[in-house]
Amino acid sequence: MLTVENPGITKRERILLTAQRLFARFGLRKTSVEEIIRLAKTAKGTYYKYFPDKEALFLEVVEKESASLLTAIREAVAQSSSSREKMTAYLMTKVRTIAKLANFYQVTREKIDEYWPKIEGVREKYLAEEQKIVQEILIEGVAKGELQVGDPGLTACAIVIAVQGLESPWMMETFPLEPEDGARLLLNMLFKGISKG
Repeated sequence: MLTVENPGITKRERILLTAQRLFARFGLRKTSVEEIIRLAKTAKGTYYKYFPDKEALFLEVVEKESASLLTAIREAVAQSSSSREKMTAYLMTKVRTIAKLANFYQVTREKIDEYWPKIEGVREKYLAEEQKIVQEILIEGVAKGELQVGDPGLTACAIVIAVQGLESPWMMETFPLEPEDGARLLLNMLFKGISKG
């Protein structure tokens, strides 16, 4: 059921939650403002009081989901002690959480040409924050003597780019690999390498 029945939330939150569910199910193009209003059980004037158009609402939904993903990653990393545990927490939390965040995931994996102009700033901000988290893990690992990394900034960038490959549908379809399995393989390569010597 797509209606949001929770008397404790504001009208604005109800619109956001309803839109989040509709966008996740039908996408931006096929979701109408009228359907959001109807299922959120709100007036048209109330909707437009908070959101000038459907794209602004979609942008806020994606911002909300990206903030949720970053929070989940930070919490998982903070609960870990070694750099290996932190990197594992980062990567596994990301692949497990991103599938639940349907709109962020959809923007990441599908119809990028349709969604990208609307959310480019959100994605760039999210990726910069993700890279910062990974860089902090690397710097701490070097300081503790657990890791040997020449340039933590560049290495963090490379790791984030590699992780994005786990989000690409054509990559996952070409190589039938579950995201968690891909994450484990990536972690193994990061910590053990692939050279014999």
